[in-house]
Amino acid sequence: MGNPGSRPGLAPRTRPGFACCYLLALLALASACYIQNCPIGGKRSALDMDVRKCLPCGPGSKGRCFGPSICCGEELGCYVGTAETLRCQEESYLPSPCQSGQKPCGSGGRCAASGICCSSDGCGLDPACDQESTFS
Repeated sequence: MGNPGSRPGLAPRTRPGFACCYLLALLALASACYIQNCPIGGKRSALDMDVRKCLPCGPGSKGRCFGPSICCGEELGCYVGTAETLRCQEESYLPSPCQSGQKPCGSGGRCAASGICCSSDGCGLDPACDQESTFS
């Protein structure tokens, strides 16, 4: 006979907690990041290759995503946490890093619109992003 308490023909029970932890770990490894907040050794190591522009967003797709809830454009200004930023959440599902804005500013941000510096965490006023020096 077999081991006491075992039933022939039945597979051992799987642990649902293990499967959940496995899926969460896989999601953490596969999630996208905006170039300014990528961990070293993660997608930031891909800086040797060309970095694509972040997804277009906002009215008429005239802006670019600067974070999961930030959409800015030269003609638009910035939208933060509005319906115009919903497309930016798709960026998290893309495998390669992206970058918006032309000029670095602030603490790891980029110029998003005239006088506005944004990172993936938020936006603020920055004189380094004035109209003449940024978009000309």
